[in-house]
Amino acid sequence: MTNGGWPSFYIEEVSEHATSCQSLVTSMVVEGLFEHLPGLRVVLIECGFAWLPSLAWRLDKLHHTMAGEVPHLKQRPSDYIRRNIWLSTQPMEEPDRPEQLVQLMEWIGWDRILFASDYPHWDFDDPRFAIPSYLGDERRAAIYGGNAKAVYGW
Repeated sequence: MTNGGWPSFYIEEVSEHATSCQSLVTSMVVEGLFEHLPGLRVVLIECGFAWLPSLAWRLDKLHHTMAGEVPHLKQRPSDYIRRNIWLSTQPMEEPDRPEQLVQLMEWIGWDRILFASDYPHWDFDDPRFAIPSYLGDERRAAIYGGNAKAVYGW
């Protein structure tokens, strides 16, 4: 089930993963979960990541005008998001202009993005091609494994 009801097509279902995670992140932030548990690490998978900056910007704007509604928040919503949220690459949105992907990933934080293939599903991302080569070897290595080791403490 999606926000629009029962999907008629698979494309509706898989695109809905992003919106369900937007709701989840919003709830965790405004309910004060990360204020109460500042060390909590949340890894979101299978929802992409291009949506995160715009959600954070929207929450910051709303927080500015509605701070009285959430006095328990001591920081901007984007501060909690950037401290407590990690995301996976599957499915990775790829805009036509590579620099736009780089900008998104920079805002999120190169250390906050983990590789995921979604294997063995039929629409999995082939690890040989999943992370664009223009991101560079160091960033690719971090995404392919270094970031997961850091977030999980390996």
